[in-house]
Amino acid sequence: MYLVDEQYEIQRTVDRRGTSSYYTSRDGLTVIRSFLQELGEEYRSDVVVMDPFAGSGVTLSAVNDLIKPRKVIAIEINEGPCELARRVLSSLYNDVEVVCGDAFKVAWGYRADIIISNPPFVRWQLVRNRYELLKLMESMGYGRLIMRGDPGLHVLSFFLIDHILRDGGYAILVMPASTFYTEQGEGVKRLLRLRYDVIGLVENKVAPSFSDGSGFKELIIFIRKRGGLLGVINNSSTKTGIYYYDGGLRRVGFVDLRRLPTFADRNWLSLFNYDRAMRLISIMEDALDRGLMRYLGRHEVVRGIEMYGPDFFFIPNKYWRIVEETRDYVVISNNGEQLELPRKYLTPCLRRPEYYEDEVLIRDPGFYVLTIGDEPEGDVLRYIRWGEGLGVPALKFGDKWYRHVWMQLKSKMPFGHVFIHDKVDLTRHKVIANYSNKPLCASKNFYVIRTNNPMIAAWYNSAIFREVLMVFGRKISESWTRFLEDDYLAIPIPSKIMNVNLRSMDDVNHAINEYLGLPNPEN
Repeated sequence: MYLVDEQYEIQRTVDRRGTSSYYTSRDGLTVIRSFLQELGEEYRSDVVVMDPFAGSGVTLSAVNDLIKPRKVIAIEINEGPCELARRVLSSLYNDVEVVCGDAFKVAWGYRADIIISNPPFVRWQLVRNRYELLKLMESMGYGRLIMRGDPGLHVLSFFLIDHILRDGGYAILVMPASTFYTEQGEGVKRLLRLRYDVIGLVENKVAPSFSDGSGFKELIIFIRKRGGLLGVINNSSTKTGIYYYDGGLRRVGFVDLRRLPTFADRNWLSLFNYDRAMRLISIMEDALDRGLMRYLGRHEVVRGIEMYGPDFFFIPNKYWRIVEETRDYVVISNNGEQLELPRKYLTPCLRRPEYYEDEVLIRDPGFYVLTIGDEPEGDVLRYIRWGEGLGVPALKFGDKWYRHVWMQLKSKMPFGHVFIHDKVDLTRHKVIANYSNKPLCASKNFYVIRTNNPMIAAWYNSAIFREVLMVFGRKISESWTRFLEDDYLAIPIPSKIMNVNLRSMDDVNHAINEYLGLPNPEN
């Protein structure tokens, strides 16, 4: 193993953010070496080994005692690190080709049997030639795997690596963890399932990253491109090994990535919480098999309404309070001025989750949303003129800006009975979803379930679902997490309509555990 401090020091002389010059750390190299050693010696000899994003060559120099390659190829965009890589690698291997240039321009014609690389993780807006890159990927056949217009350079790098790697070849890659749980990375995961055996996934328990100087969470992935006859892993299986690195490489279990339930497949990071993930998967798959759970239909869930100017459209708000309610009108007051708003323009609606954290049941959401679909007059017109003076953001919609919420109510129909909080702090929040027996609308801070079943609300507030959210959720910070709409479509819900005492969390948990056939903890 050859590695010198200069190979790390030189990365500080270049634009680190612009070119993602964060070279694989010594911890990462330890993992890479461990995986390489799983290949029989005969499969590490007389092969072409390549790093298309080589930096100063640390990934290739650190394995010099483990491989006997026919040729070594390195490509690096920064000239200083590239020349250092040339000097280091030429001293270690017989046939070395080092190219100082942009891999996306020069690497497409190469073919390799083993690729070891730490692809660049550059924020999309910092990539100067991003639109040319998207056209290039389309022309090379990867367009259908680009899920968003801002895929990230790491995603495009993986497609380039796929093009270079021969059938039967191996790759060991340091990848941003976000690749495996965000929409941007869905194309990478699809390609992995289609064309690769994923031999191992590794999470770093020592630090978030496997790159020197980076704070972004990263994984190391060890893959084999199916097809061809190059190499066999001893005791190989189509199942993927799940590993921790904590100073050594420790395998905690195996999973079959092609058979994961959708909610687990959407977030591969959940697999590192191996025992809990497998237990939760087993519980839900068993309930599905017994007909106790089903999946939500897309027609059953909708995101709440988005409004430009909630302190205009929601009543009461920080300017206006409700002073009286009659059968036909709601009277509001602001600094002595009073207005009578006809009820036909007011729809009961949930505003923000923090207003509904004390209990699951909602008897009164405490707010109306203003829904004007005709020509306003009287006090309604006066309220609109006040909003114009306030500079409501909805003014950008033109003369009929005040119809902005009414149009959403007509098109989205965001009315329902179960209201899931968009994001949750599991350390503080007791309530994850609210329930109303009568249909209500809600703001975009909620996912609205249209189906009237108290058992669904009980499920979302149960201890077992909190664990599902903890293991499979998309972490926003250390304590905040969330699911997206497609996640909720992938997570099963109770299939039977049952009444539950939603006033008591103990009763909620007892009902869900009994329903699923799980033991109830003793009080």
